[in-house]
Amino acid sequence: MAKKVIRGDLSAKGIQSIIDQLKGYKTDLHRKAELFCEKLAESGLEVAESHIAESPLGKTISVRIDMEQADAGCKAMLIATGQKKSNDYGTISTLLMVEFGAGIHYNSNANPKAGEMGYGVGTFLGQIHAFEDGWYYWGEDEKWHYTHGIKATMPMYNASVAIREKVQECAKEVFG
Repeated sequence: MAKKVIRGDLSAKGIQSIIDQLKGYKTDLHRKAELFCEKLAESGLEVAESHIAESPLGKTISVRIDMEQADAGCKAMLIATGQKKSNDYGTISTLLMVEFGAGIHYNSNANPKAGEMGYGVGTFLGQIHAFEDGWYYWGEDEKWHYTHGIKATMPMYNASVAIREKVQECAKEVFG
């Protein structure tokens, strides 16, 4: 961050001037912290949306940014929500299928966060065909469909990587 020099003399008027300068600096710092937070969240949002768009289930997922004031300046959260799909085995979010994949055909490499999060190919409730090349399922249109599963495009994982990679660049841009 660029140096901020605060000047004033030790008279009553000079001390008030120093106080005013510090208040202005604090306000500016909060504004910059919000801008920094916003820029990082938006870079993650762009990446998440582009990876969601790669999936045939992408239209069932929405992403938003929630920002709020915090003691340290600002807090931003990138939140994705998928539609719930149910069958005889249970209910699953389409976001989980797009993030972690369904079926081994397209997903020979696991999401790097799969073990930590407890999700991955073959971990969905009642998923008995995950390690087969393909299978049939009964669709909402009441017809049988053949599938190889869903490729994991990992929108949230890739967004988190992009955000981490942009921290220094955004800090220089906002605070520099």
